[in-house]
Amino acid sequence: MPATSRRRPVTRKGRPVLTREGIAAKALEMAGAQGFRSVTMRALAAELGVTVRALYNYVEDRQEVVDIAVGLMLDSWDPPALHPGTWETSVADYARSLRELYRRWPRALLVSLDEDAPPASVHPNRLVQLDRFLEFLRGAGLGLPAALEVHRHLSLLVLSFALLVDHPADRAGAGTSTLVPDTWLKAHADLDIPTLRKAAELPLPTADVQFDQLVSAVVIQIRSRLDTR
Repeated sequence: MPATSRRRPVTRKGRPVLTREGIAAKALEMAGAQGFRSVTMRALAAELGVTVRALYNYVEDRQEVVDIAVGLMLDSWDPPALHPGTWETSVADYARSLRELYRRWPRALLVSLDEDAPPASVHPNRLVQLDRFLEFLRGAGLGLPAALEVHRHLSLLVLSFALLVDHPADRAGAGTSTLVPDTWLKAHADLDIPTLRKAAELPLPTADVQFDQLVSAVVIQIRSRLDTR
């Protein structure tokens, strides 16, 4: 018979079995839905079905919980291979990998606003992948200042898209949306906004189509920098 892998039990004698990995996963789940400010030791213990005292057998304090949760998030990010010769495809694949990561734990992305993290706690993956992407852009023909500009633009676009488009759509289960809710327009029926009212009648593209348009804008930005060399 083929060997089967043994799973670590989640309970022992009816009690939850704690691990640092399990604590990090639950903290990240909570932060992804409600932000890191929701991750208190008491709330985390309640979610895990253990006492607060039990948590301290595995972590020193709440800051360590935050650190290992962020570490878990960044460890899970596995960007695709980047090829300067086919840079348009690589940029699109890289952007989609970021979107997938951000979409999984959207509110956790606000950790820099919710937490005061010391520089030493910055996850190495943030630095390694940034260096790798900048080097890829340089290999495609951009100078370092232009590569930095593209990275800033792409990072801000994907981050804002995950928070402002994907997150609301995923919660509502909506494939399409409108420019402004009809209830807003009805509540201000006296406002003279004819162009907006006409535009609001048009359905917006799906989130996936909007994201592809976003990536296309970044590709155009890169191409314009290459054309002016």
